Amino acid sequence: MENERKTQIIKAASKRFARHGLNKTTLDEIARDLRIGKATIYHYFDSKDDLFFETIESDSNLILNDIKIIFNNETITLKERFAEYFIYKENIYEKYKLIYDLMSRLLNDSGFEREILILKKLLTSEEDILKIALSAVYAGKADPMDSALPAFFVMTSWGILFSGRFNKITEPEKELHTKEFLTRSLETILK
Repeated sequence: MENERKTQIIKAASKRFARHGLNKTTLDEIARDLRIGKATIYHYFDSKDDLFFETIESDSNLILNDIKIIFNNETITLKERFAEYFIYKENIYEKYKLIYDLMSRLLNDSGFEREILILKKLLTSEEDILKIALSAVYAGKADPMDSALPAFFVMTSWGILFSGRFNKITEPEKELHTKEFLTRSLETILK
């Protein structure tokens, strides 16, 4: 029950923080959304900032879990898993706006130190998942480019998210085919 209540608070906080941001969200609003007292929130979290950081960490863990599910799906080829991965990352804004906002802030060098640590953990954990997925592809090869592939794909996949958002602003009628280009380039790599 304790863990379940904490999870409920994090989910409610995630919605509020994503909609209104850290500064415009109050613990009173989160408590009201859950029909609990603010003291209950303080039972689980030391402060609003603490809740905010745990919410970001929770969303990061959910993203990593989703990525693991994609790459553990052995019913499709590795190429198809990467295509799903790129599509997933392109649409992450809708599901995990807090993480998207964190990325945006960090691009402007305006993140908190704890946010940077959470993001670093997300990116390195995501890279570890891709290393496992690609291990069969570059096993036994001494080419340093092969060992850099997981980091390249992680950074590129986040780039897909932002390029898709920028494209919707600049040329909404023109479809960006980044996923298709990356998927085609995977055919060469995964031969």
